[in-house]
Amino acid sequence: MGPFFFTFSSMKQLFTFIVIAILLACNNANENRITDYTLTEKDLIPEGLAFDEKAQKIYVSSTHKCKIVSIDKDGKVSDFVKDGQDDLKSVIGMEVDEKTNSLWAVSCEAPEFLPLTNKGNENFRSSIFHFNLADGKLIKKYALNKDSVFLNDLTVADDGTVYVTESLQAGLYAIKPGSDSLQHLLDLKDNGFINGISFTDKPGFLYVATGKGIFKIDLSTNQASLLPETSSLKATDIDGLSFHDNYFIGHQSTAVTRFYLSPQRDSIIKADTLNSGKEFSASTTGEVSPDSYYFIVNSQIQTGIDFQNKKLKPLDSLSNIIIRKIKL
Repeated sequence: MGPFFFTFSSMKQLFTFIVIAILLACNNANENRITDYTLTEKDLIPEGLAFDEKAQKIYVSSTHKCKIVSIDKDGKVSDFVKDGQDDLKSVIGMEVDEKTNSLWAVSCEAPEFLPLTNKGNENFRSSIFHFNLADGKLIKKYALNKDSVFLNDLTVADDGTVYVTESLQAGLYAIKPGSDSLQHLLDLKDNGFINGISFTDKPGFLYVATGKGIFKIDLSTNQASLLPETSSLKATDIDGLSFHDNYFIGHQSTAVTRFYLSPQRDSIIKADTLNSGKEFSASTTGEVSPDSYYFIVNSQIQTGIDFQNKKLKPLDSLSNIIIRKIKL
């Protein structure tokens, strides 16, 4: 029959081989998309993450130990800001400002649900810290001189203005370049816990995650409107908010979700799960680089704390912390 004759059995074997090869290739491609960094300091209880593209360095905040650790491109972990340095409290949201080679960080004293290594006398007081990336030294501290506040997350605009969410009273604040204080911009009361904050590629508009969904804020008028959405995956109770390409990335405790936006960035048109797994435990925030997303997989900010006694659970009950890089 010639050299190109195949029996049914050989055709079946060839088909099986091709299917297995495709599956292995897909698995390898998926594995190559993900890189995990492990922090063995289990009691950090991290909340915020920032990424320095120039230095290829990750910064991770600690709510329990009141410090900031860094992970270099080789995976080496070290303290960037020491425990309680400059009277730093629980560190929440952070962002690198590459234009000024600096790091902005939210500091909160809230021992009722974020127990500190050295508990102070204050509760629900917040400040913003501005650090030099070159040496970790404090540039300036901005205290929000109000009681019962919890500054949460922040982002830096192109003009250097820092925008900050405040969760307890559902407010939005700003630090203008050259200013010595936080300026109150607007309230989003009755919309649940205000958290993540981000810009898109549409100048003049800021986006904030709340318990009810994502709000679009016109910075020329300080008017806010809830983004309508059609997806079955709802943009509610998001911790952390980052923009990439044409979608937001938001954390919903046990999964990281992508919320795709309309071309006008005024509605959510679909959503899918970027990453999830059994290793997730209160995944909180992350940071986008040009082609990847870096994020906290298991902050243990819920499972690692004994809320009744307002203290951390025993160290042997905690897990190593996973910081994940996933290619977009």
